[in-house]
Amino acid sequence: MQISVRYDALTVDIYESVRATADFHRYEREDVQAALDGGLCSVVAYVDGVPAGIGRLVGDGRIAFFIKDLVVLPEYRHLGIGSMILDALIMHVRSRCCEHAYVGLMSTPGKERFYESKGFIRRPTSELGSGMVRFVDPAQPSPGESRESVEAMRSTFLDAALVS
Repeated sequence: MQISVRYDALTVDIYESVRATADFHRYEREDVQAALDGGLCSVVAYVDGVPAGIGRLVGDGRIAFFIKDLVVLPEYRHLGIGSMILDALIMHVRSRCCEHAYVGLMSTPGKERFYESKGFIRRPTSELGSGMVRFVDPAQPSPGESRESVEAMRSTFLDAALVS
């Protein structure tokens, strides 16, 4: 068994096929391509030339980094592939970050110990608050907002973006 890791080899097809095994939300292809184009780097792990796992890194490139979509296909789990992907992403961070940079992630339930073994801190702690997430849809109102106010804000933002 030959395992290799390649930077920036992630394609829409690989992304969709690997993520589908984790029962993650499915995105439109053009949205996936835009996300891949906008990320800092991606990693694909191959076993005998076949994609076995993926990982992505997003962020500002100096201070704040976020690991996304670290997924290993079920038949390749517990072979160290997830560690190889995470190590490659962290190596990319080390090559570009400033002192005391932040690397965050949202663990899939049950995978917290894996990340703890790699130096990540489970939150909350006495010094760090809980991690939080919010899912946003383009025209979906948040609690306390009306659909009309969301459309008005969106229209104003788009008009302002066209001017600048």
